[in-house]
Amino acid sequence: MNKIIDTLINLCRWPVALIILWSLPALIKSYRYFNFNAPHYYFLGVGIVFFWVIAFTAGRDIRIQIQTIAHELTHTLFAFLTLHFIRRIRLNPDGSGGSMAFSGQGNWLITLAPYFFPLFAAFYMLIMPWLLAATENHWLVYAVFGYFIAYYWETVLSQVHREQTDIIKEGYLFSAIIIIGLNLFANGVLFAFCSRLWSGVEQYTALIWRLNAEQWQQLQNLIGV
Repeated sequence: MNKIIDTLINLCRWPVALIILWSLPALIKSYRYFNFNAPHYYFLGVGIVFFWVIAFTAGRDIRIQIQTIAHELTHTLFAFLTLHFIRRIRLNPDGSGGSMAFSGQGNWLITLAPYFFPLFAAFYMLIMPWLLAATENHWLVYAVFGYFIAYYWETVLSQVHREQTDIIKEGYLFSAIIIIGLNLFANGVLFAFCSRLWSGVEQYTALIWRLNAEQWQQLQNLIGV
């Protein structure tokens, strides 16, 4: 079954990239719709600032080790979601990186997922509504979310570079389109979730759809169709 899934995902490689390219203006424009003056965004900012304070004071080896774990776990998650059997996950004892192995050929989603998917923030989103209902300290719940968002930013910024083997494997052009576009979308989803939880995510995806439709209409008007 994973062979069929891999084939389909890899066949959709450039169609997906073209859709992302088309959606870039809508993704950028969508950030204008967020009310970043709302209190929950201030709480989010507290967590973001706290992360950067910790990041600049913590040992570099510890940061790299945690990033490596998250990196390999993200590969593993997407391999699992595309029905691959996970053979192993290994961290190099010298802290130089890690690796994971799975059955089957694999696909570009597995390869590039660590560079656009906010692993810890995504799992926190699953329990965040319950945490908000269970405590009156909402500021703390949002601050922790901000901490995970900042961790995601720092991980992507530190791991995306020209020598990154995953990016070389998938090609610089394709990787750039996927990483830039899906990071814009992922951040929009995180901000929307911070605003109205899952209903905010639904509204955000509807907004992207509407902005893309408006862009298509503008193009039709321009060419006189």
